[in-house]
Amino acid sequence: MEILNHVWSMNLGRRRCKICCTFLMGLIITLANCFAARQPDASVDEYKVKAAFLFNFAKFVQWPPTAFQNATEPISICVLGENPFGRSLDETVAGRAVEGRSLTIRYISSVTQVAGCHILFVSSIENKLPFPMIEDIAMPGILTIGDSAVSGADSVVINFILEGGKVRFEINVEAAERQKIRISSRLLSLAHIVETNRK
Repeated sequence: MEILNHVWSMNLGRRRCKICCTFLMGLIITLANCFAARQPDASVDEYKVKAAFLFNFAKFVQWPPTAFQNATEPISICVLGENPFGRSLDETVAGRAVEGRSLTIRYISSVTQVAGCHILFVSSIENKLPFPMIEDIAMPGILTIGDSAVSGADSVVINFILEGGKVRFEINVEAAERQKIRISSRLLSLAHIVETNRK
């Protein structure tokens, strides 16, 4: 009986651990194939990693009810400016869904085209434009994601940074509130928390 109780306790602990590590496990699974066939160009792997992050971010944010027209509308990931992903982003989200919603990819050239976007990735080229480009988006309900080495750049909700050659991310809680995006505490615990970079 003591052995059975011990096994039961171990299983309960594993279940709790699994719930706490959902984001990390999802990311590891998504990235497994990326590192199995590593490319000579390090930037290729960098954007495979970022593509995997974009998919996993969608699991840990909550959009306002007005962001979707119905319960099955796909989550639209928009890439503003130059596409640094190649085919990585399309391949990462192909055939996948988050809470019953499939994911689609759009490539846009201006913030005037953000209508219908739920996740907006702003390429590093666009991040060099005058501040505050992202703050000018009047439409709430868009998870804005930057790709800038400048901390808190352009007031995006999430910004990718490189530390020691590894992809990290920071979260601007003020920007998330402005966009009416709720972010899971699990995701917040993995990020650097920053404030809007006022110039």
